[in-house]
Amino acid sequence: GNRVQAGVSLMQSDSPASKEERFNSAFLARIALEWKLLRQEQLTEALKAQEDARDRGREVLLGQILVERGFIKADDLTRLLQEQRKRLDADPGLSRYEIRQRVGEGATAVVYHAWDRQLPYFSSRGYPSHAWDQPGYGHSAPVEPYDLEPEFRVLHALSEDPLPSPPTPWFTRDPAVLERPFYVMERLPGEVPIPVARVDGSGPFDDAERAALGPEVAHALARLHAIDWRARGFQFLGAPRPGREAAERELARWEERIRRSGLPVSPPLAEALLWCRRHAPATDAITLVHGDYRLGNFLVVHEASGPRLTGILDWELVHLGDPLEDVAWCASPLWRAGTPYASALLPPEEFAARWADASGHAADAERLCFYEVLAFVKMIAIMLSGLAAFRSGRTTDLRMAIFDHQFPFLHLLLGMTRGWLAGAPA
Repeated sequence: GNRVQAGVSLMQSDSPASKEERFNSAFLARIALEWKLLRQEQLTEALKAQEDARDRGREVLLGQILVERGFIKADDLTRLLQEQRKRLDADPGLSRYEIRQRVGEGATAVVYHAWDRQLPYFSSRGYPSHAWDQPGYGHSAPVEPYDLEPEFRVLHALSEDPLPSPPTPWFTRDPAVLERPFYVMERLPGEVPIPVARVDGSGPFDDAERAALGPEVAHALARLHAIDWRARGFQFLGAPRPGREAAERELARWEERIRRSGLPVSPPLAEALLWCRRHAPATDAITLVHGDYRLGNFLVVHEASGPRLTGILDWELVHLGDPLEDVAWCASPLWRAGTPYASALLPPEEFAARWADASGHAADAERLCFYEVLAFVKMIAIMLSGLAAFRSGRTTDLRMAIFDHQFPFLHLLLGMTRGWLAGAPA
């Protein structure tokens, strides 16, 4: 009786006992849908009400909302809670984490904050992947099909590494929990500066912050490229052979993405693709490559002594390849936030030089030039995929709908970089 009553009451205490009663809303909802006690539109309305209450600082349990709105009877809630407890007791791992808040959605995953009952603070983030056959979960399908497991295997292997990657302890494909594969990642301290200029036109960092954070970001990238991927067992990512294969493989990846979009190839993009095919550089340096190392994927803590890099996020493009791919991407005009600096931190030449000094790899100008052009090809390919997903109805994300307005800027940058337009990238 007490257990069921606690399950429907307003939870205000943070005692261990009360936290244990904060049942996983998604798990409870799954059982209700499975038993046909609830319709999807009723669940959506109740979850929205729960999020609104949390935004106002109130913790209201899903069961309470369902009963108060007449969606289920109190007796049904009692049966649901008893069944939930039965299933959680059968698999104790399920009851450790409670999903609390949906905090974002990208091209490949929905992000939730979760509560780890073994710790006294929010400590983990679940990253459930979209599934093509789950249109009722979230408001959109993925831009591209995506498998979380390779990303998880890399992050899990790096959980104890000095590199500031988030510890990632758990992955499952079991649909019994969230109806799709997902992994749990520890929530690190800090905030994510975004690659957008401030209102006054300045970048996100002042001179002192750039001087402190810039070298740290360059050294962290060197540390990432120094990871012994063979010893870590990352062969499953597929190692390119020494020579041109690393460059050719990445070019082929984005050409295929462009082809799948089914959208027209603009003349500037066609010229860039032809140039890349003719100028794919050779390298013997095959390292772990993050694939999206740049401003917008860094967690930063601001302390009295200055800013500090606390996390490197968004590893969904991780692969084995040429480390200069990451250097060029991080230094690209795409991420300068209205400044002349690589990821709004350091002059591009200084960033490459600091990375080279720390990594022992040469910042070869020919290879860097190739990956600078490939960065624009890659961004256009991502935007074409987003546009195709929006136009086909696979997503209702309005960010995807406006991608075509950014093509003139990308074409301008391509022309400046390739030299068929006067000027230099801003």
